[in-house]
Amino acid sequence: MNINMLEYLAAIEQYGSLSEAARHLYVSQPYLSRLVRQAEQEYGLTIFTRGREGLCPTEQGRLFLQMARDLAAQAQQFRRTFQAAGGAASLRIAAFPSTYGVDAFLQLLAENPDRTLRLGYEEQSSVQVVQQVHTRQADLGILFLKERNRVSNEAFFHARRIALQRVASTRMHLLLRAGHPLTRMPGFGLEELYRYGLVMFRSQPGTGVYSLEDGYYNDVSLADLLEFDRFRQVISVRSRATMHNLLAQTDCIALGNQIEGEELAEFGLCFLPFPYPPHTQDPEGYNNSLYCIHLKDQPLSPMGQRYVECLKRVCGVRA
Repeated sequence: MNINMLEYLAAIEQYGSLSEAARHLYVSQPYLSRLVRQAEQEYGLTIFTRGREGLCPTEQGRLFLQMARDLAAQAQQFRRTFQAAGGAASLRIAAFPSTYGVDAFLQLLAENPDRTLRLGYEEQSSVQVVQQVHTRQADLGILFLKERNRVSNEAFFHARRIALQRVASTRMHLLLRAGHPLTRMPGFGLEELYRYGLVMFRSQPGTGVYSLEDGYYNDVSLADLLEFDRFRQVISVRSRATMHNLLAQTDCIALGNQIEGEELAEFGLCFLPFPYPPHTQDPEGYNNSLYCIHLKDQPLSPMGQRYVECLKRVCGVRA
């Protein structure tokens, strides 16, 4: 059973009859009938039953046809990628939302203005980043993990044959506009934060302010530290530019893990250390480290290695 045959079977479901599918596919109806019988015999199932409105897939048939469509789509993408790219350099990145990954990607593009490239950059939750790398849908993953859980993290990724490379350490900070009232208030605490609006960045479901919990072996939760319903306003956005504009033009604040001493002056923004209350048992538990991951049996290409170098440079890490 080849890809073309799978596409023909999917077309039969789409058009609802052998004759209509044959007309659109420019093949004979008997040929499609033989194809259905061959598939049913080969895989030991009944794909279609005949009803008043034509051919209808059985329960097993629906699963078979859905997987057939998925395989056909992957085959088409495979053909498009390699037929169009030729000798182009390619790299697929799955990254947890952060300015570091994006800035490194922009640097990579800036370094190769005249080179033929086939690049992809998709922001995902931590779980999705690992899945994308593990299933070979991404060549490289960027995510944040608890540095204090290094042994557990290494065991988790080793079991999945994934190489883990630490890039930089980050600490939880407040992100807010330069000149914000909190910048003129030394020694402020959590109570002062609740006076302002909180901006939560979500590139997709499962990411955002709770991203500090989104990962593996995280045993601390922001919900144990902050009372989110006490913030004056809570604003959820899915655009980094919108978040930056909101912070730059209002007194809203945001939370995030940042490299110590980093600045976003070009956006009119700054960082302040997070005001942990005195009773916080483990402030270090809220900090993360930035990591790159890739399959051990699929070493990074030169383009992937160059991206990691750009990421280290963005994070201020010396080569």
